[in-house]
Amino acid sequence: MASTIPSLVRTIEMRCRIPRLLAAALLMCAEAFAQQTSQQPTPDPDAKITRVRIGYSAGMCQGYCESTTTVEPGLMRSISRSLSDKKHYPEMKSEAAITKADWDDLLHFLDAKVLAAFTGRIGCPGCADQPVQWAEVEYSDGTKLTVSFNRGSAPPEIAALFTKIQNIMTKPLPNPKSKPASSLPHS
Repeated sequence: MASTIPSLVRTIEMRCRIPRLLAAALLMCAEAFAQQTSQQPTPDPDAKITRVRIGYSAGMCQGYCESTTTVEPGLMRSISRSLSDKKHYPEMKSEAAITKADWDDLLHFLDAKVLAAFTGRIGCPGCADQPVQWAEVEYSDGTKLTVSFNRGSAPPEIAALFTKIQNIMTKPLPNPKSKPASSLPHS
């Protein structure tokens, strides 16, 4: 009887260990699968970039938890939203003209190296309630290249794209309708 108790304990330990090992193996496989990048579509060789979008979202947050900025020829739009408290945090929209030079500069910035960084999902965006950032380039043929990642883990090329767009957003634009103060009538 004394020898059967240790044998029984070993059997119970093995039966408990196998599900744990199986669960650990499944988690490792799932994480490896989540970290694989997805194949991006290939735009038509004659297609032109028509729109660039960047944004972020956070699932469990208060305030403005989702933001999207869209840049198109001559125009930049931003929208910030609350996912839950729309009464205290109403949707905020802004729209501003951008210069042709800024649009052309952005297109020039989106070279092959930057576009190669649009690899789909990187890691497991949003897992463990992490904020997610994303970027998208849309072509005239409807093709879209995307990338999404946990905030703070952007590839260097995509981080530079976010900075480039933020710099365009904060750049003062000349107002062609304004007149110098010296030409205004004196009262």
